[in-house]
Amino acid sequence: MMKKTPKLARPTLRANALLLLVVGFMVVALNTRFWGIVFDSSGLEGLRGVGVIASIGAALFGLTLLMLLPLSLRWTFKPGLALALILAAGAAYFIGDFGAVIDRHALASVYETDAREAGEWINLRMLLSIGALGILPAALLWWVKIDWQGPVREVLSRLKLAVVAFVLLGVAAAGFGKDIASLLRNHMELRHIANPFALLAANLSYLDHARNDNRPLEKIGEDARRGTALPTNERPVVVVLAIGESARASSYSSNGYDRATDPKMRALGVLNFSNATSCGTNTATSLPCMFTDMGRRDYKDGVAKYRENLLDVLMRGGYDAVWLDNNTGSKKLAKRAKEVFLSNTEDPELCNAEGCFDEVLLAQLRKELPAVQRDTVFVIHLLGSHGPAYYARYPKEFAKFVPECRTNELQQCSDQQLRNTYDNTILYTDHILASAAELLRDDPRIDPALLYVSDHGESLGEHGLYLHGAPYAIAPDQQTRVPMMLWAADRFSARRGLNLDCLRNRADAPLSHDNFFHSVLGLADVATGVRKPALDLFAACDGAVEAPVR
Repeated sequence: MMKKTPKLARPTLRANALLLLVVGFMVVALNTRFWGIVFDSSGLEGLRGVGVIASIGAALFGLTLLMLLPLSLRWTFKPGLALALILAAGAAYFIGDFGAVIDRHALASVYETDAREAGEWINLRMLLSIGALGILPAALLWWVKIDWQGPVREVLSRLKLAVVAFVLLGVAAAGFGKDIASLLRNHMELRHIANPFALLAANLSYLDHARNDNRPLEKIGEDARRGTALPTNERPVVVVLAIGESARASSYSSNGYDRATDPKMRALGVLNFSNATSCGTNTATSLPCMFTDMGRRDYKDGVAKYRENLLDVLMRGGYDAVWLDNNTGSKKLAKRAKEVFLSNTEDPELCNAEGCFDEVLLAQLRKELPAVQRDTVFVIHLLGSHGPAYYARYPKEFAKFVPECRTNELQQCSDQQLRNTYDNTILYTDHILASAAELLRDDPRIDPALLYVSDHGESLGEHGLYLHGAPYAIAPDQQTRVPMMLWAADRFSARRGLNLDCLRNRADAPLSHDNFFHSVLGLADVATGVRKPALDLFAACDGAVEAPVR
């Protein structure tokens, strides 16, 4: 007679005990970067330091417990907590491996991405991390049997836990509140990486800013008209606004970098504005902010979403507006203009499973230019230096700097490999921009100019940070200083009356995305009350006589 194989008995726990285990696991295992910053902080030595750290742990435990209590009803307990574990494990992966923060801007980038961009994040390290820290604990949670009590007793037991959570928060605040507040002031990123608190807070903030979808559109620049500096004639004016992605100013040789990363644009004699900063540290913020007249200090995405933008004012000023996109779209900026999506182009030479090279923008621009009959503004939204798959941003012939980082698992690459691969993306962007300028220059039917600026910068491991998206108040220069360049055909400069020597004398002056809206209107010679001459970098250099440098 065969012996039966003994089965592993499923453990049985009360709901409160299992909930507390889940909370403890999250606080300890899914907050490694949070605790790393806390333990490395100065001033936490001795018994007082132990008390501060214990109080931080108690506060995080209490906050997490309060967050999960609404999921602890009988019918939502296991599915709700399992989902919370998997989502928190995903957040822990990005926080730990890339130095990311979790705020509404980061979530906006996630929610507004596409399948191609989302697929670039998937790798073995990510799957193993989320599997070990999220899926496996969720499976164990599901395996455990819960000894449910009567409804009244269960409600009372949860209320007791709520009291415990508030007591923990109160004791932490009363005992070491000043120390905790000081630590949070010195390390502002802690509030954005406390997992899963930051995840919930970011989602609530995102939902708050996403409400009121039926608000009427606010019009601006209704008085827009063509000025006298660029009168209409038989040749159409063509202004190309090239919007880069994740390009940082410090990686451009024009800004003093020790590598020749932008040789073609330099050979064209572009005007390089070396001291420009971004409105935000992610596309979801910076791109719409650039195209509004609000400025970084007053920018609110919930307001900008229902407000006309630069393209609307340009169209009122007599321009056609065409948006060519190889990224994740215009964020609805081109909703009232023409928008052409190119990221899914079926061209085996320019596209593959990881997306399309930015040369698809050049190919489309070649198709569009012969049809131009009126003054036109083209926006070309590049994929540029979008990470983490930097190696997929350029064809193999642009792999000038080697060895490369041929993976999206950036931690598997050396600093040199990562730098090489990123620099290759800048080199390829330089090729795209210079090719676009030459295409415009060689078309005798038009008077063209091209203005290039990136939406935000990029971290390559400096200060333990990768990619972008850090809160602006604590973001490093690598994420906020961006390249900005102007190329103009001689016939455009002559017709517009630009004093290029004057502009060169101002090329190192502090500029930002705040200048973009007003400067584009100035370059295109669209007069309107919403255009501020003080923010128009061309205003001081109009005409043939150079204005004094201030």
